[in-house]
Amino acid sequence: MTVLAGGAVSDVGRVRPVNQDGALSSPFLFAVADGMGGHRGGEVASALALRALGGRARYRDASDLVAVVEQANQVVHGASRDDPNVRGMGTTLCAIALVERADAGAAGAAAAGGAGGAGPERLVVVNVGDSRAYRLGADGVLEQLTVDHSLVQMLVDEGQITAEEAEHHPQRNIVTRVLGIEATVDVDVWELDVVHGERFLVCSDGLFGEVEPDRIAVELRRWADPREAARRLVDVANAAGGRDNVTCAV
Repeated sequence: MTVLAGGAVSDVGRVRPVNQDGALSSPFLFAVADGMGGHRGGEVASALALRALGGRARYRDASDLVAVVEQANQVVHGASRDDPNVRGMGTTLCAIALVERADAGAAGAAAAGGAGGAGPERLVVVNVGDSRAYRLGADGVLEQLTVDHSLVQMLVDEGQITAEEAEHHPQRNIVTRVLGIEATVDVDVWELDVVHGERFLVCSDGLFGEVEPDRIAVELRRWADPREAARRLVDVANAAGGRDNVTCAV
């Protein structure tokens, strides 16, 4: 059986008074949530979302994972509606889960027979908001898997600004989709084959807002232990300014 060897670190950073981020790491799932909202609302929102996601030991398939993300949205939305102290709160949510393939029997037989086919499991990536998932390939190249739900990403998609301009745009922190604000939410989904030797990173914008992708790749290649890699990435973000909460799951 394949499992995810992972570790997660979350840090308040050097400027913010409260850490509104949160993370999960288990043999079959890791996730990051970046909450927002006054009166500790963001802290509550991220915790509620991660609690809902972590309530399962394992997910069957992509639709199963998406259904729980949608349930998490309802939980955060309901808590925001019912408690005036956290009204208007929301959170991003980005996760990677190891699930069974729909054609697991055939895939497993092919793998056992030495045919070099895909194994009996798949990786599913889900995302709402501007937290990100990255993949470090066996060749050492870092690839962003998710697409930000943000104002600057919309401007990039429309050709109004470049990706480089988006990194320093004054409105780069405006998010266009989060859990909890509306009663329903659209969840982006990607499915990937399991390739041994690849590494994955899920992180809040406190990391990539401070650290360039090339440096992220260097740290992922340098530290074999997942939790140590996560800790070092957090340290690099804080050394670069630490202007936001920073959370990494590797």
